[in-house]
Amino acid sequence: MNTHATTDKGHIRSQEILRTAQAILASEGYAGLSMRGVATQLGISLSTVQHYYTNKEALVEALLIYVMDNYQAAVAQVMNAMSDKSQLERFKTIIDLILIEIRRPETFGVLAEIYALSNRLPFAARLVEAVYARERKEIFKLIYGLEPKISKAEYKLRAAMIVVQIHGLVSQLAQDNDPSLSRRQLEQAAKQSFLMLATKA
Repeated sequence: MNTHATTDKGHIRSQEILRTAQAILASEGYAGLSMRGVATQLGISLSTVQHYYTNKEALVEALLIYVMDNYQAAVAQVMNAMSDKSQLERFKTIIDLILIEIRRPETFGVLAEIYALSNRLPFAARLVEAVYARERKEIFKLIYGLEPKISKAEYKLRAAMIVVQIHGLVSQLAQDNDPSLSRRQLEQAAKQSFLMLATKA
């Protein structure tokens, strides 16, 4: 048996499971997501899904990592393409990319659902904290040094503030309970705040 081919096939299957779970979680929420439902949509057995992800929590955890990995791959691609641009130009472009990403139903729906779950399920709270830590690190790398007068410690704090605001924006858009504020207005205000935190001493 070709072990490499078997491994590749397994990777493809696990990706199919994650994409299907992502679509279900984004559209039907955590309550609507089940291992059996994923299996049914893919036309495979429940035991096949369980072979890759032992239970629903493991599936959701892998799904969130999958979403974050895809986002970070997109960021890395943009950064590589803009290697000749200034640090500020790269930061502005990445912020635009983040705002585009959280508009996508398959990303927005998953994040909003995980945030809601984090208030009552310990495993979801752990996932959210892991995402926050990962994002703080990435944002810090993007903004550190933009303003020489700002210390490293201060930039770490500002990176944390930007991450909190990004997730606050996701939560606000999920609630959508203030008709006086459009998505465009919220995004513009967020961009101005991010830029100020990154550059103003």
